[in-house]
Amino acid sequence: MTDRPRPGGILASRRIGALLASLAATAVLTTGASVLAVADTTAPPSPPGDNTIAPPSVEDFGYPGASGITNVKLLRGDGHLLLTDCAQSSHIQIWTRAPGNKDNKVCFTATTATGSLTLELADVFVVQTSGHSVRAGLTAGGTTQTLDIPKDGFKAVGEGLGQAPTSVVELHVTG
Repeated sequence: MTDRPRPGGILASRRIGALLASLAATAVLTTGASVLAVADTTAPPSPPGDNTIAPPSVEDFGYPGASGITNVKLLRGDGHLLLTDCAQSSHIQIWTRAPGNKDNKVCFTATTATGSLTLELADVFVVQTSGHSVRAGLTAGGTTQTLDIPKDGFKAVGEGLGQAPTSVVELHVTG
């Protein structure tokens, strides 16, 4: 007996081959479709939680580093009046008997023609200006007053006038 292919056998093997190819293509398409279906049904990423959202930026005008300054209590300002070493050039010199102040002075530099600073400095007896005019808010014995010091001016206050001890509570550069 010789192995001869049968006429129906070649046709049958072609049909089986075509069937296998068709099954393979169906498997690839089905697998790809299921992968696509999985990808399509994935939930969108959730929005970030509250802990990842930056808080809004709000300026409180607090004086930076004020807690480390011991010779004067700086409360708040607009950033245009800066505490300065009195050995350097400055625009405002406040003469005081308050402890911790070298040469009995606290000095400030103005970075612009206007500026404001809220502070507490006790036992002030003179306010002097250089290059700018200044309005100073003062308190003494529960009374508040405003004093205008002209550009390159010098004004005695409180004990400098033989009156009650005076504190400077506000400075405003006015020109």
